[in-house]
Amino acid sequence: MAFFKGSAYEFTPLFEASDQSTKHFRGLRARALRKPIPLLEHSVEIRQRLDSLAHEYYAESRDWRWIMEANSDVLFPEDLLWTTTDPTYDEHGTLIDEGTQAENGKERAGHVIIIPQRENLNKGNGS
Repeated sequence: MAFFKGSAYEFTPLFEASDQSTKHFRGLRARALRKPIPLLEHSVEIRQRLDSLAHEYYAESRDWRWIMEANSDVLFPEDLLWTTTDPTYDEHGTLIDEGTQAENGKERAGHVIIIPQRENLNKGNGS
């Protein structure tokens, strides 16, 4: 398996074949997550994207993963900026609220996310 230089998966180890088995999983082990240092809080605004936030704070749009890893309470990156709600029904099965799933969610304007310090910035100050 080959990854581009600088990929988050570049140094992720592969599964190795054991001596007992002739078949093994041909894939990657879990990627080790970084532990970014929280730097500031950002309040989400309408129409923001993670790559644009990374560009704003780091001058590099590809560094959006730092923001995602600092906010590890969400599973998918888009959950930092968008939320969905399920439809609500009363006890008779009558629809009360349609929710937001049909619209692919709604923006989480005002939601606070952590913007971490970038790794290569830590190396310059002796950290």
